Amino acid sequence: MNDDELPARLQSADPALTRIAAGWGRRHLVGLAAAAGLLVFGGGVAGGIMANSGNGNGNSASAKTPASAGALWLTAEGGSGKCAVPGVDTLGEYPTLFEGTVTSVKGSTATFRVDRWFKGGDAETVVLTSDTRIPETLTYAEGGHYIVGAEDGFVPMCAAIEASPEDIAEFRQTFGK
Repeated sequence: MNDDELPARLQSADPALTRIAAGWGRRHLVGLAAAAGLLVFGGGVAGGIMANSGNGNGNSASAKTPASAGALWLTAEGGSGKCAVPGVDTLGEYPTLFEGTVTSVKGSTATFRVDRWFKGGDAETVVLTSDTRIPETLTYAEGGHYIVGAEDGFVPMCAAIEASPEDIAEFRQTFGK
């Protein structure tokens, strides 16, 4: 056996290099394995989101308790990374958008008095639960003034700002409120 025969013999003995039905090679198997891995990962992420979609006290994001009848319940989504301070264009894309003042903060739950609805609501109170263990999550201070956007009961990571008087004026002018 010479140097040219050895690679040929090794290649013919390697099960990963043998052809499967319809002529599939190792590259196709790697792609198939990667796709299967993504499906498993995506299912795990979706399952985790569904399992943790409550507001931390056993209620779903839109559930109401007798003490908060008429309040809108939202849950802040965490994440990793940083985002630019959202403005009118970004926050204006959310179907639920309000300007509010925090009336109380208890643990990871902030209660807002809604000062103005720009889009999608009419409740006088919004209760927002956040995961304060995630550093990128905006924390709310009692007496603070905020503009918050939400979709399907959730406030995405970059969908709330501590509102300055200039921000408030810009949102009011844009939304005619």
